[in-house]
Amino acid sequence: MIGYNGMKAEVRKGFVRQLPAGPYVAKVLSVQIEGKAPAQRLEVYLDIAEGDYKDFWMKKYRAQKEKETPDRKVSYKGIMRVWIPNEKNTGRDFEKDVETFNDMIGRFVASNPGFEWDGEETKLATKLIGISVQEDSYNGYQFTRPARFEIVQDVRDGKVATLPPKQQDDADPTPPAPVDQRSGMQVVTEQLPWDANDKAW
Repeated sequence: MIGYNGMKAEVRKGFVRQLPAGPYVAKVLSVQIEGKAPAQRLEVYLDIAEGDYKDFWMKKYRAQKEKETPDRKVSYKGIMRVWIPNEKNTGRDFEKDVETFNDMIGRFVASNPGFEWDGEETKLATKLIGISVQEDSYNGYQFTRPARFEIVQDVRDGKVATLPPKQQDDADPTPPAPVDQRSGMQVVTEQLPWDANDKAW
């Protein structure tokens, strides 16, 4: 028999679950360039635009932000990072980066009728894009993350299959932020685009 002072059936307010793996229609909140040339990545901040999980990542971020302390920063989960092709970046496969980046551009153009991209990263903001969210793991910690861009209409038409869980040996070499075991929040030191003005998009 279990009993304790204050025991009652009560759903925890602000409780947020993991976003299930699968395809979603997303919207771009903000775009910025990370790093210094020649090793730079395009950071695309996303949130779910349609369906039962609409605004999922922003709702989760805001809920965790309320519990943030100076030594326990929280991170925004809906970020896709794509290497910007540069032949001087000797640590990367230039041709592969060109193929990946061009594929991203093609999916943005196909997802937004009439849109043509001229290379100005901020013009991607507010655009719709399909994404595949994939199960992943790192050091025993299970999570899901946006893994691939998709074409919006393909997602809506049910043509995009759920990606299988990512294998540990195929994992992104950049690990997720460490998790504070007491609060369950991921700990980061990065500043998000909207944090500079202390506001959320």
